[in-house]
Amino acid sequence: MSPNTAPRLELYVGPMFSAKTERLIAELKRATYANKRLLVLKPARDTRTDAFIASRQVDANGTVTVTETFPATVIQTREDFLRAVSSNEFDVLAIDEAQFFPLDTPIIDALGWFGREVRTLLQERRDTPLRILIAGLDTDFANEPFGPVPGLMALADRVEKLSAVCMVCGSFDAHQSQRITADSEQVSVGDADMYQARCRACFVEPL
Repeated sequence: MSPNTAPRLELYVGPMFSAKTERLIAELKRATYANKRLLVLKPARDTRTDAFIASRQVDANGTVTVTETFPATVIQTREDFLRAVSSNEFDVLAIDEAQFFPLDTPIIDALGWFGREVRTLLQERRDTPLRILIAGLDTDFANEPFGPVPGLMALADRVEKLSAVCMVCGSFDAHQSQRITADSEQVSVGDADMYQARCRACFVEPL
């Protein structure tokens, strides 16, 4: 097996508004130009969009603008994922908002069903140049590891950790997602109406 035929797992991680999806879409465009076959997935728990992924920009007033979109298949369960990848007729598999795929209850490992299936797919297609591109939040609103993303970072061939602009002080080094509502659930879907990107100095630990 030549090094050029080995599959790769690449992650784009960071807080809210750090251009993770924009980065993912940029790679999908490059793959399209190279005539690669694409399969793009998104979790059903991301209810902000339907059958597409979307990059967003937020201005100083908290107004969110969708800047780019890319068609995607919505999945919810392990069975949905297996059905989507069963044909193997893709060279690039991209998944956005991977933090929304839940870990097991009780927790078995750091991967959950989604991370385990990604690991299995890499093994099954070990003699192919498959690229798996995953974008997601690495930490939640409480600055704790979020879903399967940290476990996937440990398996990845490449991790690109992005930062946002702090919405309080303007620092370019914002790595935390600050929830500005009273909701205490780990998964609560929203945009600038619920979250701000903040640097470490401006982040306030939730009570």
